[in-house]
Amino acid sequence: MKRFFLTSLYSLIISCAVFAVGTEKSGSSLFDQWMRDSNTNIELHVNFDSLEAYRRKVDFMPAKIIQDGVTLELEVAVRGKFRRKACVMPPLKLRFEKAGLRAAGLNTHNDFKLVTHCTHGEAGQDALQREQLAYELYRIINPKASFRTQLLTITYVNTADGSTTTSYAILIEDIDELKNRIDSKSCNDCYNMPIVNIDNAEVVTLFQYLIGNVDYDTRMIRNLKLVSYENGQSTFIPYDFDYSGLVNATYTKGMEHLGQKEVTDRVLIWKFADAPDFDEAADYLLSLKDTLLGQVINFDGLAEDSKKEISKYLKSGLRQIKSGGFEIISK
Repeated sequence: MKRFFLTSLYSLIISCAVFAVGTEKSGSSLFDQWMRDSNTNIELHVNFDSLEAYRRKVDFMPAKIIQDGVTLELEVAVRGKFRRKACVMPPLKLRFEKAGLRAAGLNTHNDFKLVTHCTHGEAGQDALQREQLAYELYRIINPKASFRTQLLTITYVNTADGSTTTSYAILIEDIDELKNRIDSKSCNDCYNMPIVNIDNAEVVTLFQYLIGNVDYDTRMIRNLKLVSYENGQSTFIPYDFDYSGLVNATYTKGMEHLGQKEVTDRVLIWKFADAPDFDEAADYLLSLKDTLLGQVINFDGLAEDSKKEISKYLKSGLRQIKSGGFEIISK
């Protein structure tokens, strides 16, 4: 009887724990809430003097976000490689307190990446809008297995002296939330995975070619997230497009070791042992031509000159994909 009681009690505790975890992750997330508004304005309060000293560290610092009078406590840390060293505002990790999210009626997906402005002025704002557009273009290509991103307007408040800076920023969806959405898991130890196990390598490769991005690696899984499904297949989810020709940021330059003279030069990179067959992927991207170009034209806030430049750039890329006139680089 005692053994039965203890076993039942243990099962009840486990069941309650599982129920609690499920409850914490059900319902709307903070990302869902902010994504409902096409232009979310928030304040981020943190000691930027101390954060500046933390550029080369991974330590988290206390911070708070205020939106429409509601305050959420969180921790922030500097992230990235090139941008954390070179940009006037380093990209950040945001980790919200789960208790605060629950109190606000939200689930506990609480880890986000924030893409911040690298340079001051119009050029820095234009680059952020262009990178947000790149995410939106890939979501057209793969609406499900892609990062959701939200363009925010952030007023950064330095708690050390009260000074402020206002800028666009891109909020990237919590990776656990993405995996839950598409019923997948992280693929650990998946470096140099054979092409037969990846269901979208050709589409991702042609998309990167279309936007003129070579700053990724399918072998080492750099600037890509690789997730796996129960059926054994895996999917690439690309991110970090600031070094692409579409963004054409003022701080970027061509990667000479890959044959680029300018960052806008397109190079098709293929690092799999098996030769590629791009026919199906090319037909799919070409079928989306009008939708992709429409996304550019309808992007709110982006300067007309930038829209024209990007449209012209995408059209040239689609023509090259249609003709198959690209040289494959396997470096």
